[in-house]
Amino acid sequence: NSDRTAVHTRVLSSGINAEYGGMLCLRSSLTGLAKSAPVVRAPVLNAVTSVRHGSGGSAKVLHSMGQTASPSLHSDIAPPSFADADRKGVNWKGKTNRKDRVAENNLPSYMVIGGSAGVVLYMAKYALYGAALLLGPGRDKYAAAAIEVDLSTIPEGKNAVFMWRGKPLFIRHRTTEEIDAAQNQDLSVLRDPQPDATRCTNEKYLICLGVCTHLGCVPIAHAGDWKGYYCPCHGSHYDTCARIMKGPAPLNLEVPKHEFLAEELVVIGKED
Repeated sequence: NSDRTAVHTRVLSSGINAEYGGMLCLRSSLTGLAKSAPVVRAPVLNAVTSVRHGSGGSAKVLHSMGQTASPSLHSDIAPPSFADADRKGVNWKGKTNRKDRVAENNLPSYMVIGGSAGVVLYMAKYALYGAALLLGPGRDKYAAAAIEVDLSTIPEGKNAVFMWRGKPLFIRHRTTEEIDAAQNQDLSVLRDPQPDATRCTNEKYLICLGVCTHLGCVPIAHAGDWKGYYCPCHGSHYDTCARIMKGPAPLNLEVPKHEFLAEELVVIGKED
């Protein structure tokens, strides 16, 4: 038994030594080849390329995505195409039509174009308005213009306000009580005495400018102690004929030149 064990030990040792010697020979051969072979510097690639060998022996080259220097764990799977990944519109992933995605992503450009068109139109409007004023009548023509007023549209007891030559124009359809109070007024106590018949050629209608003779304020109709006109700025009171009765105003409200073309039609500002 001891002789048999010794034989087995020598055979095992010789086998190990032979295998180890073969590995040393292979290592020395590879080292010699590496020293004798020229050094070639491999280019730095932006994308890692891997090769997958199929069952038939054919090789399939796969390219990984991204700037990486280490092999991908899934290099055997073809990467998807992200050519349209920069579309950031709402729900762009659910869009199957490329035109729809492009239309949504061009919305800012459309907004800029629309806003610019609006600004251009706005400026064009004022340019045309300025051209119309330049080619139209002058301000002196407008200032000398006369207006016609249909007095039948003014109810009795009401005071209508119009704009004439840049100033408020009062036309008052007086009641019988207002006419009697104006005609029976004692002129001797007035600061600016004027008879009612002189100021109102048609006793039913009072026509005057709505500009206080004190500092140019606009009086309030049907107000004051005489229920004619009242200027709240400094307390001037006028009667139903627009004559100054109390307050700092020195004169009556101005009566512009006017002419009755009919019983209920008057033209104001007509020059001879």
